[in-house]
Amino acid sequence: MHPHGNTAKAQRKRILAYLHTKPLDTLSARKELDVMHPAARVMELRNQGIEIKTIWIDRASDCGKVHRIACYVLADAAATAPTDTRAGINRQETDTTEHSMEGKV
Repeated sequence: MHPHGNTAKAQRKRILAYLHTKPLDTLSARKELDVMHPAARVMELRNQGIEIKTIWIDRASDCGKVHRIACYVLADAAATAPTDTRAGINRQETDTTEHSMEGKV
């Protein structure tokens, strides 16, 4: 368990603090922040009025398989999502209603 608790509120705090420093992808959220369902926590932050962009990137998991995962970026942050195609990271911005989890249960 994370030293500051693992409630949804504590997870949101960890994600937001991280996003103030750099973008956060799904795999990093799980591994570094102990947030198993980062999409839900990001949706809750958005519902609180925090503007977070989603950029889809290709990233290899620990076992080496490449997955298309979300990378979250604060809308007003200077940081951007990684774009190193040499490392197999491709990006595609998809902050549209079509790709949003809003309204889907």
